[in-house]
Amino acid sequence: MDQPAVEQTLRELERKLLELEETLHAIAAGGVTERRTDAPPARPEAPSPGPAPVFGRIVDETVADRPGPSEGPSWARAAPPHNEPPEGAPAPNPAPARRPSSPPRSTPEEGRPPAPAELLRFRERLERAARDLAHDYDELLGRLSYPSMPTSPPRTISFARGVPSLDIIDVEGLREAAVRAFNSDPEGTTAYGTAVGYPRLRSWIADKHGVEPERVLVTNGSLQADAFLFDHLVRAGDEVIVESPTYDRTLLGLRQRGAQLHAIELTRDGIDTDALGHLLSQGAKPKLAHIIPNFQNPAGYTLSLQRRQALLSLAEAYDFMILEDDPYGELRFTGENVPTMLSLDGKHVVYASSFTKTVAPGVRVGYLVGPVELIAALTKQATNTYISPNMVAQSLVYEFCASGAIERSIETVKTALAERARTLADALRSELAEAEFVEPQGGYFMWVTLPEGTDVHALFDAAAERGVTFVKGTDFLLEGGENTLRLAYSGVTPAEIETGIGRLAEAYRSLQG
Repeated sequence: MDQPAVEQTLRELERKLLELEETLHAIAAGGVTERRTDAPPARPEAPSPGPAPVFGRIVDETVADRPGPSEGPSWARAAPPHNEPPEGAPAPNPAPARRPSSPPRSTPEEGRPPAPAELLRFRERLERAARDLAHDYDELLGRLSYPSMPTSPPRTISFARGVPSLDIIDVEGLREAAVRAFNSDPEGTTAYGTAVGYPRLRSWIADKHGVEPERVLVTNGSLQADAFLFDHLVRAGDEVIVESPTYDRTLLGLRQRGAQLHAIELTRDGIDTDALGHLLSQGAKPKLAHIIPNFQNPAGYTLSLQRRQALLSLAEAYDFMILEDDPYGELRFTGENVPTMLSLDGKHVVYASSFTKTVAPGVRVGYLVGPVELIAALTKQATNTYISPNMVAQSLVYEFCASGAIERSIETVKTALAERARTLADALRSELAEAEFVEPQGGYFMWVTLPEGTDVHALFDAAAERGVTFVKGTDFLLEGGENTLRLAYSGVTPAEIETGIGRLAEAYRSLQG
């Protein structure tokens, strides 16, 4: 319906309402004032400045005073209920239907109670007026065409963030660890401490990796550890090897320091060491190679033992340092563990890890393991940066680890991740058969490649409209990746995964024509 027709219809509705109000005023003006038969004799009253109350029901219930200029229409007040006539009263004579604007037929004489028949006729006139108005209102309302009311958008399902969901975090174990931390070492937990980190946790990490504590630096998260190492080793113009794709924060940190990046393709077995060897033979002189060996972020791939050994040989031959960035190594749920490069060769490797993925993201505790001289130099940087890291968090993590709770926590997380990874793979095969992926053996992430020509930016927007998010593959690459995306399954339940992939598939189909 166009705007003029809508406005005309609304004006007609307004007129009908006014007609009914005038009719009801005219009926009420007849002074129907039935007395209460059980009321005590009336006392003389002072003159009232306003009109007398109108008794608008057959029973003796006052509805309201007659409407004044500021009051709403009288039809909006209580309507008279249907009552049967008193026993022995004559049946009312039905009157022909009248429009609401018709004047009242008769009113009781002033000063005498109305007869039952008059009251019945009064009620019938009110009922006819109400029926007529309702009929006209429905007829006019039917001419209007209103758009459907918007529905609430669905709750967003996020495949974007690589964090564990709350249901797989050992909150009770962390609470107990915090109590033990303050009870067993209140001074060390609450003090500034030293730049190397909480001493008990530093020793626990050293024992875990079979090294001396002097080779360990405990930091505020692994990103802080990476930043210390980048600041120490990388200057503007220095060459650095990165995987393609790789963690977006790594790319950001190295770019901010002016590094010249060489991105080497990542395959299902990890970084292509043949391609890296060719680059080195052509004269590249990197100072550092950043490698995520286990369940890589974003691809989910794992560096094979053969390629780990090949990479170590290249580091030895061309004299560069390997940053073995390994926050996911404990989270293997299928397949066989592969030894760390740190355990294979400690000379050219700095190992970094974090308790974010195995304990809880909020603890923000990471660490480095490397040569004694390098760790000593990074400790000076830490002292100049923050004096000491968060002793409360590190003391809590130590108690959590030393009690054995971390092993139980890791098993809980691995069990949940295995189910979620299977659900994600099954949902993609069912809902989005065009997707190519490698089903992960651990970790948090799956890398998905869609057919050439897919615009991941348009897909991102279409998916967001349907209540699902992911990270575009272009965020993890120096160039290309327009048809790729990363799906994190760690923070979503199996049911949410199935629903989310259904929405993603719907978004993909919406872009196909």
